[in-house]
Amino acid sequence: MMYILGLSYGAVEDVTHALGCGVSKTTVYNNVQAAGVAARTKQQRDVQEGGKRAVIGADSTYVKVQGESVGVQVVVDDQSGELLGLDIVISESYDEIIDVIKRVGEQVEAEVLMSDGHGAYNDVADELGVEHGICRSHAKRNVDRTAESLDKHLEHAEALPEGLELSAEQAREDLERMRQLIRERPEDGEEQLAGMYDRYKDVPAPPAGRRHSVWYRLRMMVTRLWERWREFTLDQRRDDLDGTNNAAERLIGWWIKERYRTMRGYKRAESIKNVVTLTARIGACPTYYDMTELVA
Repeated sequence: MMYILGLSYGAVEDVTHALGCGVSKTTVYNNVQAAGVAARTKQQRDVQEGGKRAVIGADSTYVKVQGESVGVQVVVDDQSGELLGLDIVISESYDEIIDVIKRVGEQVEAEVLMSDGHGAYNDVADELGVEHGICRSHAKRNVDRTAESLDKHLEHAEALPEGLELSAEQAREDLERMRQLIRERPEDGEEQLAGMYDRYKDVPAPPAGRRHSVWYRLRMMVTRLWERWREFTLDQRRDDLDGTNNAAERLIGWWIKERYRTMRGYKRAESIKNVVTLTARIGACPTYYDMTELVA
């Protein structure tokens, strides 16, 4: 418990010696790892026996193992925040994240995958045959960031291809409208974006290796927003969603990053699985947790 609360293995040794019941830091390490292994075993059993979880959330983060960045992919129950799956990944590519999400999704018969806007999650949802919901907070930030970049680009916009009738003023109006749409998410948002797309659909793609013009970037922004509109608004059609990926983000923030903040890194990847599963299991029971299940 002292280690989970933020003390190092050496600091736990110091405290136990001061209390007159000294335990070496090697023993502390071994005990923490053993508890983590027990937590992982029980977590996997709970997923297999816990029945259907209609909505799962997925997210990832990075920690260091012997000085090198390593990705951690988590899958959670979107309603309870319970950790359902965890794996070590090198990147956030489709091939890296599909295995853990697919395994969990099939075990719990998931109907929805909630995530941020990373494109790989869309491919994973297609592979699983589930609906995909994109966190509205991420969507707003992404739209704002792209709109701000394009607004600056419009100050030195490239010449329009012959035959196209667009203007910087119209483009800025469209950028502002897209920012409003992702916030308001009106019922006719998809139709509004379809109409907006008509203005940019004839903007040609640049030759291979050439920089994208502001007009082509506008076309791609409108296209992406239009094509993913139903993913941005999935919570409007289901009563078991809040439109965010908060459950996965909380687990990463509270049970991975907060504990990791006091560390200089992990010495082996296996320790990540043990410690994260252990802290997440305890964290999922905020009022009371009987740790004897880990040492019985």
